[in-house]
Formats: sequence, C-alpha cells, structure tokens
Amino acid sequence: MARVDTAQLTSQIFTAGWRLALQPAVLANIYRQKDVMATIIQKQNKTIEIRFKDANGKPQSIYPGRIAKRDAQAIGSKIDHIVGRQIVGAEPDHEVAQWLAKLAENSGKLYAKLVKKGLAPPRQVAEPEPEPASVPTLKEWTDRYIQEHPGADGTIEQLEIVARGLCKKFGGERRLDDITPGDAEDFRKWLQTKGNERKKYKTGLAHNTVRRRIGRSKEMFRAAVKHRHIEENPFADELAATTGNPSRLVNVPADWIEACIRKAPCEDWRIILAFARYAGMRSHETRIQKWEDIDLANNVMMVRSNKNPPVRRCPIFRELRPHLLRAREMAPEGAVFVQTRYDHQANILTTLKKIITAAGLVPWQKPMQNLRATRETELLAHFPAKDVTSWLGNSPTIAHDHYAMATQASFDRAVIEGGQVDPVARVLLPDQDAQPDGAKANVDTAPQKTPPNPPPTVQDKGRQTTPTKKADAKKPLNNWVCLASALGDLSLSYPARTRT
Repeated sequence: MARVDTAQLTSQIFTAGWRLALQPAVLANIYRQKDVMATIIQKQNKTIEIRFKDANGKPQSIYPGRIAKRDAQAIGSKIDHIVGRQIVGAEPDHEVAQWLAKLAENSGKLYAKLVKKGLAPPRQVAEPEPEPASVPTLKEWTDRYIQEHPGADGTIEQLEIVARGLCKKFGGERRLDDITPGDAEDFRKWLQTKGNERKKYKTGLAHNTVRRRIGRSKEMFRAAVKHRHIEENPFADELAATTGNPSRLVNVPADWIEACIRKAPCEDWRIILAFARYAGMRSHETRIQKWEDIDLANNVMMVRSNKNPPVRRCPIFRELRPHLLRAREMAPEGAVFVQTRYDHQANILTTLKKIITAAGLVPWQKPMQNLRATRETELLAHFPAKDVTSWLGNSPTIAHDHYAMATQASFDRAVIEGGQVDPVARVLLPDQDAQPDGAKANVDTAPQKTPPNPPPTVQDKGRQTTPTKKADAKKPLNNWVCLASALGDLSLSYPARTRT
C-alpha cells in the first residue's frame, strides 16, 4: 500500500472543514445553536417586542405594534435569517428579499424600523425629474422685459404704463400661460371703456391710443414666446396699427397763433409757438434747436429731432423769419439753444392751454400736433409731398393719414376754378357764347394735342350707314334694335292739328 502522509491529510481535512463552516446555512445553524435567536415578547398592552442580536452581537429590539404573535414569530425568523446572512456577508435569499420589498410598499413604518436597525437597505427614492422652468407671473415678466429694454426714456415710460394696465386688469400674480386670446380681447375692450390711468380708470382711451397699448402688449408677449415661456401670443389677432382720426384734426389759423404769441409770457414761449405753427415742428423739437443750426442769411435751418431722421434740412419760411429775428435779438449772449426755459421732456400743455385761453380762444384738441398738421396741410397745397415731408420729417403716407386736412379754402377755389380743363374742352362749356369774339378765336385756333395712342374712330373703322343687326326670331333683342333703327328715320315734327 502507498504510504499516507498524515500531516498533509490532516491539513486537507481542516481546510475542508473551514470551507464547510463558512457556508451560510452552517453559520445560521451555529447562530441558532448559540441561543441568539429572536425572542418574541408580548406586553400587557398587547404590543409586541422582538428582541434579537445583530451581526455584531449587540442586543436590539423592534416594536412592530399590536400584531398577532404568530405574525411576530414570522418576522422574528426573517430577522434571524437576515442577521445570519449579514454575518457571512451575503444577501438575503429570494423569499426574504421579496418580503422586504413588499414590506417597503405596504408598511413603510415597519420597514423604516428595520432600516434603522441595519436589517434592510434604505429605500431607493426615485430622483424627481427636473421641473420645467416655472412660467413667470405677469408682473415678473413685464418688469424683466422693461428692465432689459434698450429704448429711450419716453419708450420705457409708455411700456410701464402698459404694464400697469395689464396688472390692473389681470392681476400681477397671474401666470403668463393663463392669459388667453379671449383675455386679450377683453383687455382691448377694457382699454376702450376704463383704461385711462390719468382718470383713475373711470374713462376709456382714444382709438389710436388703445391700438398703441395693444401693440406694446403684443410686443411683450411676443418676447415671452421667444423665451419659451408660452407657446402662442394671445394678442396675435388684435389690431395694433394706428390710423388717422380726422375728427381730432383742427385747422389753426395764423391769426389765432399770432394772438397767442402776443399773450405769451416770455420770448421762449413765443418762439415755441412760432416753431410749431410756422415750421411744423413736433413738440419736443421746438425745445432742442440750436442757434448754430439756423442760417438766417441763407434762410436754411437744420432741424434736430429725437425721431428719424435725427437732423433734417428745412427752409426758414417767410412767416417764421420775423420771429427768429426777434428771438435772436433777445437771446442772451452766448446762448446755445433757441429757447432755454424747458427741456425736451417737459409737459408744456397746461401752460399752453392757459395761453390759448388768455388769447380769448377755446383750447382745441391736441394743440401742438394740430399746429404741425395745419402747417403741413398748407405746404402740401403749394409744394410736392416729397419735399414737404422731407422738411417736416415724416413720410407722404404718414402725412396723408395723420396730418393732411381737407380745407374749405380748397373747396371754394375748386368751385371757382373748376378742374382747370384744357382749352379744347372749353368749347363745349355753356358760357362759350358769352365770351368775346377774340376769345372765341383764340379758343378755336388753340393747338390740339393728340394722345400718343388715340382710340379708333368711326373714320378708321369705316362709316356704316345701315345697322348690322337683323331681325331674328331666336334673338328677340335684334328685333328691338331693328325697330329702334326704323323709328330713328321718322320725322319728329308733326303738323298742327286743326278742328274741322
């Protein structure tokens, strides 16, 4: 027989024994044999206490509440299993893992107690999906839009007025995506009836003012669409283009403004009124002109403006020149601006109405704009529209829609002069016989201008003395044509009837 190495065999048996001892089932049996199994205790108030030792041998207790003792024993056995698996560094078997998962769903309190004692892993709370960027409220968005707007001070002021109106109507805490096209229509109606901030929202606004407010509201919500705060612009279908309002245009005669100039309190006011009436300047333009831009020797001035174009070339009109000469004489030495009393943002309408009243007149609507409109109307009656609009700083379309007025003087002149028809047509006028013989001769011998493409005449086509239509039973209209032709040959004079 082969000789057996006793020491080697002993080592193999010892190693195998440790491997066997490290099996979870064996360790669990060892755990039970040490009398460290979970103990179930029912207290006087019928509550259950489960006592056990954790993997480190430290006594622990869990209180599942008032449950049946049989259920408590089932929990205790599972706790023993979990502790045994923790000792060998293994996971609980499938059955216990399912029990823990169901316990986490149905009994969060007991599962939380097991987690606290280290018997179960903490529940994996799903990370919440990132919430979409919250939609700003109406006040938040309007404040942000105005703060980032690059416009001038006047534009910012108008935007702030619109923002206050929106918040007044809808509430500043209302979300942008809650405003619908129907709300936009209601806002327009509200502006028409109660949108006047100066009157404490008791009266409405003018037609064009409403459209401007709607246009600025549309602009704010269009920016919100671009920033993906809302999907559509609720003001998209609302009309915002301004139109002319002839009912508010007033033709201001020159003698009215001269009376106002005589009642003006100072030279600054006199030149302001002269600029507005005789140069057609806007209200702010009357207060920002500089002496260096006025060339009295050549009757030319460069008019500065806060609108486009910023500088324009304008003649010094005959009516304006004496007022400029007087203002030049009375200007202080070294003066830069033609008038120095007001800046371009000052509100001068209150004082202007007092001057108009002092002159014995009733203040008219839109005083400064109607002075400009009157001047533009006068100039359009004598000069081409392109020239006039270049002098006054607008376009022919704007001048026609917002400034030009129909005047009684043009109406009276049309009655007297007519349409200035050419001399050939005057032959057919009823008063031709009343003209002297010399005038008739001049008319008859006046050269006639032939149009470049004259229409075909009877001579070109050939004279047809007989009608081309023939009687046709299928076309009754031809019968009437033939009858009319026959009646045309009859004499229209009949002998007088006499009695016999």
